[in-house]
Amino acid sequence: MHRAPSRGFIPLSCPAVLEGRGRPHETWENTMRLKNALSRGLPLMLLGASLACSACSDGGTSGPGPSGEREKNVVKGKATDTAGKPLAGVEVVADNQVLYDSNVVGVTGTDGTYRLELGQAATTWNASARLKRDFNGRSYTFELHPSNATPFAGNEGAVRDFSWKLTGAKPEGGAYGSGVYFNLTDYVDPADPDQALQREHVELTLTPVGSLVDGSAGTPVTARGTNTPDGFGFPDLPLGRYTVTGRYAPPGQAVRPLLVRVQDQGTYAESVTADFQPVMEGLYRLDVELKFP
Repeated sequence: MHRAPSRGFIPLSCPAVLEGRGRPHETWENTMRLKNALSRGLPLMLLGASLACSACSDGGTSGPGPSGEREKNVVKGKATDTAGKPLAGVEVVADNQVLYDSNVVGVTGTDGTYRLELGQAATTWNASARLKRDFNGRSYTFELHPSNATPFAGNEGAVRDFSWKLTGAKPEGGAYGSGVYFNLTDYVDPADPDQALQREHVELTLTPVGSLVDGSAGTPVTARGTNTPDGFGFPDLPLGRYTVTGRYAPPGQAVRPLLVRVQDQGTYAESVTADFQPVMEGLYRLDVELKFP
């Protein structure tokens, strides 16, 4: 089930009209004509013949792209994995920004390429791609990074390539990686009951167990957490299976080991090995708790 499309501009409202190539009352009349036609259910293909605006932009991809020349009424491109190799089986969705549930969907071939025909509708589109992977007995879905996240006019077509990223910022906000968040369940220092504990002094080490989800070798991470909207910890780590250890290391004081467990699961131990859990499709996190021995 795909997400509901967002509202976007239609070729009528392109800069060519707004900059004086059409008089204001004509722009208003054209807009009202489109709204009335949509309410009567007239095919957008007919509207495209009279209302399409060739001056609209696809946001910068106006010439040859990495996957070839643009084609009218077509979106095409290539998907690659984290090593830059062709990625087969990626689901690509061309999201119609005007008509609800009028998406065009395809899958990349063995060479990683796809080509979606959009029809003659005078509307705008946005392309996205996602990849499903089974990993350690669980199924995960990953949103791929677009070469250009800007909506485009269907009558102009577009080239949109996609790449799989395990970490990094998404164009619309958020991160491609998964989050590890933790709580320090002790409130006071058992060695000094008058001293309040601070989670900023907790240092976690996350050591990958086997390969990451893309098959690459992971690297151990040792860091202190930060406060994020989703919790206190690390919001952007590559998805894999990790062994987690922790210690309490306030500046200028002796470092002490902490016990750890997956949140609300099992008993505390010197380390815990765990996988990321789904919050929703495409969003995964690992929550752990720590305390003094």
